[in-house]
Amino acid sequence: MKTQFALTGLAATALFLFGCVTTTQTEREFGDSVRAVSTSQIHDLGAAQYPKNEAILGGNADRLSKVVRSHAENVGEAQQVKEAVVVGSPSGN
Repeated sequence: MKTQFALTGLAATALFLFGCVTTTQTEREFGDSVRAVSTSQIHDLGAAQYPKNEAILGGNADRLSKVVRSHAENVGEAQQVKEAVVVGSPSGN
């Protein structure tokens, strides 16, 4: 009887430890979707991995200020925005 009790206890302990050691498919893939979406939203992965510490040089300060102000004022009213916002040189340079 003691041997059967000991074997049952040993088997229960082994099953418990095995259950703690293994991971499910869900646990292995947890966060993959969020990481994939975040990665797809980044235009330049190299710049995201190694960002520059310097300030961005160039650009029209008044124009950029208007873009930021317009965005802050109209972000909740998408139908009110008539023109696309272009951040960069209008001439393509």
